[in-house]
Formats: sequence, C-alpha cells, structure tokens
Amino acid sequence: MEHNFMILIAAFCLVALRAIQQQNVMHRYYTWAAATSYLLAVADVALVLYVVQTGWNSVIWVGTGGALGVTFAMFFHNRYIKKGVN
Repeated sequence: MEHNFMILIAAFCLVALRAIQQQNVMHRYYTWAAATSYLLAVADVALVLYVVQTGWNSVIWVGTGGALGVTFAMFFHNRYIKKGVN
C-alpha cells in the first residue's frame, strides 16, 4: 500500500512537471525551463523505481497521479508563472 501512494505522488509530480515544462517552453521561459528539467529527472527516476517494484498493479496509481498532476499544473502555471518573470 505504501508503494501505491508513492507511485501516485511520483506520477503526480512527473506529469505536473511535464505540463509545466511544456508551458515554459511554449512561452519561452528559459530559466523556468532549465530549472524544471532537474526536477523532472528526480520525478522520472522515482516513478520508474517504484513501478519496477510494483509491476502492472501500478497502472491505476500512475493514471490517477497523472490526471491530478496535469490539472494541478494547468492551474499553477496560469496562476503563479507570469509572462516576463524569467
């Protein structure tokens, strides 16, 4: 059960960061894009390690974390990352 929660958190972070990164690139926020790359690396490795330990049972947790992550990222980027803050 603990692994499932960690998978959900890792997937949430990874998808949220990917969505934020996509918007950073689209809006040419160079500093944000560079910083986000390192956070993406951490989330990516964490998710892979947890999924390898859990197997196919992790699918629902990855999907749920991803759905929550992408909707959070849309809200966060629109609210807190403003054009010109680079």
